[in-house]
Amino acid sequence: MEKTKGMFTHRDVQKIIDKRRMDVSKLPTKEEIDQRTYERSMATLTRKKARAIYRHSVFSGNIPIEFAFEDWKPDMQADSHKAREIGRKAFILAKQMMNTSKNVIMFGPKGSGKTSLAVAMLTYIRKYGKSGVFVSTIELAQTLSLQYDAPDVRKRVAGIERAMTEADVLLLDDFGTEGGMKLDIKPVRRDMQELMYRVANARLDFESNSPRLSTIITTNNEMSELEHMYNSKLISRIIPKSKDCTLNFEKLTDVRGKRP
Repeated sequence: MEKTKGMFTHRDVQKIIDKRRMDVSKLPTKEEIDQRTYERSMATLTRKKARAIYRHSVFSGNIPIEFAFEDWKPDMQADSHKAREIGRKAFILAKQMMNTSKNVIMFGPKGSGKTSLAVAMLTYIRKYGKSGVFVSTIELAQTLSLQYDAPDVRKRVAGIERAMTEADVLLLDDFGTEGGMKLDIKPVRRDMQELMYRVANARLDFESNSPRLSTIITTNNEMSELEHMYNSKLISRIIPKSKDCTLNFEKLTDVRGKRP
């Protein structure tokens, strides 16, 4: 049989099989090849979507925060045992959130490491393929105030809300700061209330009354203060009641600027 230019004949294929001593009985079927191609394509799309979601993060001062669990230094705290236990609990929760959606809250004094450990959780989860977004709530509130006279800001806000709605893990940092200082707490502006309520609803599984997607919250405020700032229905949707999902930093102190 004459070989067509640029084409393999059956004999050519058989030679390759014989030369490489291939077991043709173990070669994948067309269906298996199609399935693997589909899975690779979906994995690529998932990675692209995760990167797109993270790009909508809202950082204070537009400066990204990077932190991993190995960066956590319990010995910087006077109560190193407590700091070590909180770090361990955060790591366990991050691992659990890979398979089960959870709402997690970290509360306590400023500078005690809440944001750092929350970012470590987000970093871990994103490293293993989940999508995540970081949102400084006070920065978001300030962005909302600029959108009415600026179409480009309105477009950005729409992208942020979509990312907050779709991300596997949403990190709300310094939640409650947008309601004012400790001695002058006020209800949060209406547009922020409405946005947060839409996001909270989208992330809740109403049938099981449990999180459909995970949310991590860091705050300096007490529950009563948060309820004064926001509608109680919103708070009930995003603040966990379980102690297992609550990390208390009250025994830790401000270590910002402190060298290890």
